Amino acid sequence: MAIYHLRLKVVSRSLGRAAKPGGATRRSAVAAAAYRSGERLYDSTQGKWFDFDKPDVIHTEILAPYEAPAWVFDRQTLWNMVERSEKRADAQLAREVEITLPRELTKEQSIDLVRGFVRERFVSQGMVADIALHCPAASDGAEQPHAHVLLTMRRLDTASATGFSAKKERDWNEREDVAKVVAEARKRFNDTGAPHHKAALEMAEALRNVSIWRKGWQDTANRALAEAGSAARIDHRTLEAQGIFRKPQVSIGIARHVRKAYGYLKERLTHWVALQKRADIYSDAQHYQRRDPVRLAEFLLRLTDMAEDIAAKYRHSPPPIPEVSLER
Repeated sequence: MAIYHLRLKVVSRSLGRAAKPGGATRRSAVAAAAYRSGERLYDSTQGKWFDFDKPDVIHTEILAPYEAPAWVFDRQTLWNMVERSEKRADAQLAREVEITLPRELTKEQSIDLVRGFVRERFVSQGMVADIALHCPAASDGAEQPHAHVLLTMRRLDTASATGFSAKKERDWNEREDVAKVVAEARKRFNDTGAPHHKAALEMAEALRNVSIWRKGWQDTANRALAEAGSAARIDHRTLEAQGIFRKPQVSIGIARHVRKAYGYLKERLTHWVALQKRADIYSDAQHYQRRDPVRLAEFLLRLTDMAEDIAAKYRHSPPPIPEVSLER
């Protein structure tokens, strides 16, 4: 069943948290491109190679506006030029679009779908797009095809030493007039809560870039599904807007990470409890040793009896039944 997922993120230099000892001190556009493409790339600004093992990468390519210089199509050069064009320590380096691809499409159909969507919505506006399609195994055993699209945030400028314009293209974030209309509509609705002000806010929100891109993916993907002869369709609207009244479901893709995290926490918690119990036993033993040597002897005998009881239980109990997984 095809599902809708489109998420926008910004790749910035700032870590957004304290740096770990010996870890990265900032984020890198080159590192982001290396991870998504599965290629080994050199970041000249940091003097570091980035190399990630990504066997699930099935396709990569770079799309650029007409008459873009040749260096744009070299991934390492492109993102090093992006790094050079940004001076601030907390600079925004790239925008990422993460989209889930319909399982109903073949690899070639998925590539054509992403390529067409990216050309229409982003490259036509002047952005350079670095595309990577991934196809890892999902928690249900089937494939989980999705795409990562890294987008530049400045227009190309061949006259510039960095290859990009001196100023970011702010309209690619949000047009100023649209942002103003949305802010005013939101304030009116927050003040009154009136249904007609809610409708006005929804109309204003539909003018935002993110809303246009989200609906654009829905329309482009549904055309591809129809051309492929599939009856599946996706819908970018909220469940409420679709008239579906149920709680949003947890993403299948996150289930594996939750399961791994649970196993790790369970092991660490068991170890911690064992240490705490051991510390309590030592504390009790030291107390008895100081106050009452006779009680200490009795305490140690009780511990010995407990250990023998546990050993006897396991000697006479049947072997454990292996755990059966219900996942398919």
